[in-house]
Amino acid sequence: MSGRTTLAATLALAGGVAAAVGSFLAWAEVSAGPFTEQARGIDGWEGKVTLIAGIVMAAGAARVFLQRPRATSGLAIRGVLGGVVTLGVAVYTAATARDQLLDAAETQLSPGQAERALDSGLLELSLAFGLFVVIAGGIQGVLGGLLSIGAGEEAATSGRGLTGWSAPQSGDDPDPPP
Repeated sequence: MSGRTTLAATLALAGGVAAAVGSFLAWAEVSAGPFTEQARGIDGWEGKVTLIAGIVMAAGAARVFLQRPRATSGLAIRGVLGGVVTLGVAVYTAATARDQLLDAAETQLSPGQAERALDSGLLELSLAFGLFVVIAGGIQGVLGGLLSIGAGEEAATSGRGLTGWSAPQSGDDPDPPP
């Protein structure tokens, strides 16, 4: 396995693990005075999607480390696809966290009351560590997948000559006399 392939698989594996672990961590925190409530990623559909995408990235990397046939080309697909899905869902969640909180609060409060509480500072919303771990995992997965593109061909043409059944066996005369 070439150094480039190893680096690509390591990035995808780290990204997959980060996305999976981050899915179980807190993604947002809502505070109202002394009361604080955390929302974990896995509590919503977003965390379930990033968990699955993280597993896809990690499985692609594991196949490379186990040296499965065509695993490097599979890593390109799994790493990029899993990373893009993870990154997209996490960035979407970060961008819409306020709206999601307002939608959830409207079921408990009168219309507009939650928005006024947020605007006045009585209610505070902050993004939590787990969401940033998932975003980092998505970036690593995409980088690992992109780095693996062409890495399999590079290893095959690295000048090591023929391998497997087509390699000359000891005692074979490469140029038999005419």
